[in-house]
Amino acid sequence: MEKKKGWLFLSIIVAVLGLVPLVVVSRLIKGMANDILVESLKFAARAVAGILLILYVKKVYKVRVGLSRKRLFKGIFWHGLVIVLFSVGMLVLNYFNDARFERSLIEVMPLLLFYMVMNLGIGLLEESVCRCVLFNSFKEFFGDNKKGVYLATFLSAFLFGVIHLGNLNGSNTISTITQVIYATFFGMLFAVIYYRSGNLLSCIILHGMVDYVACFWRLFLNDRVGQKIVDEHTDSSIGDAVVTLAITSVFLIAALVQLRMEFKKTKSNRRVSLQQA
Repeated sequence: MEKKKGWLFLSIIVAVLGLVPLVVVSRLIKGMANDILVESLKFAARAVAGILLILYVKKVYKVRVGLSRKRLFKGIFWHGLVIVLFSVGMLVLNYFNDARFERSLIEVMPLLLFYMVMNLGIGLLEESVCRCVLFNSFKEFFGDNKKGVYLATFLSAFLFGVIHLGNLNGSNTISTITQVIYATFFGMLFAVIYYRSGNLLSCIILHGMVDYVACFWRLFLNDRVGQKIVDEHTDSSIGDAVVTLAITSVFLIAALVQLRMEFKKTKSNRRVSLQQA
């Protein structure tokens, strides 16, 4: 048990250290107006940290992280179907509420492709920290059983939510607290997708998709950087926060339903195996 505690403690430290390169880069480029250069440097920091974290888990816990096409489609379009539908819905909703076409599609196309890749970088780092390192570490500590998986799912998701407290800037308290809560909901479902599919790449893609949708229509603006700053310093109302949490609670529900299905299936398979023995 002491050995397991030691490895868990080490893994939590490693997960925190995995965020350091991005924090350092963000400090160095603070105030830089060129968003292409800014996002490129952040992507490099995320990619390096993410890859190192994946290598750490593969070395320490001897698990297949899942960065191949195996069960990728199932992870995205079956286990993660709720997230796909949510992303499509938000894209359409944002189109009617916020879309302003100050630039043509042909002009914006390079930016759309660029930010698609950049948001995959966000998914790579955050999924490497929270699902690859933290989820696997908690699961190893508590055990790969029903109780252990539930605890690993909740704790890794909770820490994923807490990470978003870093977005506090003094003028977005309600929106940040709301983000912490719904990020925890997302984190629960991401952990379940990873557990059921065994494919981290599916979580990286889904994660990147959610972030990409959030910035998609802003890329059609002439002053996309200025609009981003306005968005980051605009707080939500209590009413909007409640609506947001009500909508995103579907991810918490989906996670719990899928976990119940998974362990019900496991129990059924075990019963069949005993009958055949």
